Amino acid sequence: MNRLADKDKRRQIIRAAVKVFSRKGFHDAKVEEIAQVADVGKGTVYEYFSSKTELFQEMFKTGMQFYLDNMINELKPGLSSREKLTRIARLHLRFVNSYKDLARVTMTENAYFDEDFRKWIWENRNRKIEMLRDIIDEGIKNGEFRETNSHAAALALTGALGALFSPVIFSGTKINTKEILEPVLDIVFNGLLTRD
Repeated sequence: MNRLADKDKRRQIIRAAVKVFSRKGFHDAKVEEIAQVADVGKGTVYEYFSSKTELFQEMFKTGMQFYLDNMINELKPGLSSREKLTRIARLHLRFVNSYKDLARVTMTENAYFDEDFRKWIWENRNRKIEMLRDIIDEGIKNGEFRETNSHAAALALTGALGALFSPVIFSGTKINTKEILEPVLDIVFNGLLTRD
């Protein structure tokens, strides 16, 4: 089989899996339905993925890689550290708004993740934290941010974004960038203390 056609077929199946898993959850999703949405035979799905669990995990990996690639693309040269962090926060908002059903399924159905896959998730989480920490370190170095523990600051930003977007994932509430995201970023950047 042609490698390009092979890759396209795999992507086609993963896109179909996103639709079906998002709508039905892991347990109620059927491989037959994923095959139907992908417009392939059930046997074709099993040529690419050994089980429904493997397909679910690969779907999540593809989504995570897409997110991280987009995050890296946002970090254009010449941007200030604050602009980089703001762009990442906005990307996170767009991503969660666009894929909230998938985000909900992956957050609630993680019992189907094996140990290797959990390790992969943890490594990618740490990779994201390191990217944020590097941006914060850069901001400290160039005088944009005060001296602080950059790892703790990266964790605080990650936690703030997680808390902010949970309502989008679980209740379908839309986040208004001006009303919510910008004030949250202002608190992250400037804290709660009054200025003299």
